[in-house]
Amino acid sequence: MDRGAPGPAADAAGALERAVPMLVRWFTRSDVKRSMLADAEPNLSWTDAWLLGRITDTGPVRLSELADWQEVDRSTMTTQVRRLEILGLVDRDADPRDGRAVLVSATRAGAARHRRTKQTARSLYEKVLADWTDDELKAAAQVARRLVATLERSDRRPA
Repeated sequence: MDRGAPGPAADAAGALERAVPMLVRWFTRSDVKRSMLADAEPNLSWTDAWLLGRITDTGPVRLSELADWQEVDRSTMTTQVRRLEILGLVDRDADPRDGRAVLVSATRAGAARHRRTKQTARSLYEKVLADWTDDELKAAAQVARRLVATLERSDRRPA
């Protein structure tokens, strides 16, 4: 084996090393943010949209679990959830299994707002990928699903 040539894992790591910062930069561009988040009322920040998506996708979830997921203090999460509650996008209720705990769930308006954001994002991605072949699109979808699944189940932290 040629020790000078990188193996498949090193090649993939190198590609991710370049792709991830590019994706982050692209997603944080003001024109992309406006395209994705300003399409519907109420206007949401990235954090609000991200949190609403998590609440909508996971169903009723404890406030403490949201804080752990986002790696913030519970008081910070309370403030973030309160913003969404004021907008009518989420409700907070006592956990029937433990009255001391709070469950957060999306309202109908919250679920509808999240669907609009996802539809807008998909339309934007379709435009960006318009010149890709069907085979490239299928491969990208497969890799994206696999990467997300790997990251979601991984509780390893960077060293």
